[in-house]
Amino acid sequence: MKNKQINFILTLYVLAFVLFPTGILFTDTGTAKSKEVRSGVEHTDYYDVLLSLLDPYARKVITKEYPERSYALWDAEIIEVKRLTRGFPHYNFIVKVKYDTYTGALNPPEGYITITFQVTLEGVSVIKIQK
Repeated sequence: MKNKQINFILTLYVLAFVLFPTGILFTDTGTAKSKEVRSGVEHTDYYDVLLSLLDPYARKVITKEYPERSYALWDAEIIEVKRLTRGFPHYNFIVKVKYDTYTGALNPPEGYITITFQVTLEGVSVIKIQK
């Protein structure tokens, strides 16, 4: 009985003084800011999902503007995510992403292209391209 009490107390000690303060027990590994995502922020899962979902639209724009160039999602940067309206039927966002383009795998970057997307329940559309 004494050993069970000591084990219980040690378990409480570990939870209270080690796991809770360090955040090991309750961590949220996939948080994203709903207001804005700025450069210099570590890529979360939400960040990478957004880049992945916008990729077909970006690929279409970049291959049309620069047929010889490529880009990599790991080097893309979400500059801004802005919600235009609030509430259930009003899922309307502006997402601005900067892509670094290059020609050939080992060549240096050739320049940025910034694409502004409008994301709604009806789909995604490109509303602005900046070279």
